[in-house]
Order: sequence, then C-alpha cells, then structure tokens
Amino acid sequence: MSNPYPDRPGKPSGPPSYNAAGGDQYGAGRPAAAPPELGRLLTLTLASAGLYLLNQLVGLYASSTADMTQTYEQLGLSADQIAQTQSTAMVTSIVMLLIALGLYALIYVFLKKGKNWARILGIVLSILSIVTSGIGLFGALMYGGVGIVLLILGLLLIVVNVLWLVTAFKAPVKQWFAQPHMA
Repeated sequence: MSNPYPDRPGKPSGPPSYNAAGGDQYGAGRPAAAPPELGRLLTLTLASAGLYLLNQLVGLYASSTADMTQTYEQLGLSADQIAQTQSTAMVTSIVMLLIALGLYALIYVFLKKGKNWARILGIVLSILSIVTSGIGLFGALMYGGVGIVLLILGLLLIVVNVLWLVTAFKAPVKQWFAQPHMA
C-alpha cells in the first residue's frame, strides 16, 4: 500500500513546532532572555539616582551657605524670613529627595521584572529630569563656588538621562518589554 501523504522534502519530522522560541504545544513560549541593553538600562537607572542624590545633597548644602544668605538679603528679606525660607526649602528638598529615590527604586525593581509600565514611567521621569536639570543649570552659579559643582552634576545628570532614554527606546528593549513576563 502506498502512502497517500508523501513526505515533503525540507520539512522537519516529528511533532509540529507551535512556537519557535521553545514553546509548548499550546503556544505558550518561554520568556525570551533579556537583551544586554536591559543591563545598561538598569545601570543607567542607578547612575541617574546616584547623580540625583549627589546633586540634591550639594544643593542642600549650597542653600545654607553664606552666598545664599547674601542673595536673600539683597532681595530684601529679614533675618527671620531668611531662616524660615531656608528651613522650608530644606524640609521640602528632603521630602522631594525621598520621593524621587523611592521612584528610582520602584522603576529599577520593576524594570528588572520586565514591566513595561516601569519603562514608560522611567521615560516620563527622565524627560522631566532633563527639563528641570536644564532649568537648574541657569541658577546654579548664583550659589557661588558650589555652583560649579552643581553645574557639573546637572550636566552629568542630563547626559545620563539622555543615555537612559536612548537605551529605553532601542528596539531590543522595546520588544523585550512588549512580551509578558512572569514575576
């Protein structure tokens, strides 16, 4: 008896492959390995957080220097108003610093887990950081000698965040985050 379905050359024998990426017969594939750019994205997230922390700490120090007190006096503020302004700025800066570091941690943890919303949140916050750091560059030199340090840290923060954005928009990263991830 002859075979009514002759084998076709070039076709693999055995059960059909439903998912070329190593999936099972129901089409559920194993998660793809993270691209190398993800490691760079995570490193840039930590670098951005570190630079932000340094920038804020130097800014806190700069706001309490004599150079800043003289600036407030030139604006016509009394000694009590200067003290109140400086303490309010200090508390506000510390609260904002803690919130920002919490957001950096949130983004880092969930980027590592492959959550696309963390990549999107990181994109939005990187853009905001670039804009606010750019604006901060204009006022950095009013802090006297410490302003040069603030200027350098601000420029570094902008560079790191631009690199973060470039990495976040690379095709392998976008494709990896578009896939569902367990965790």
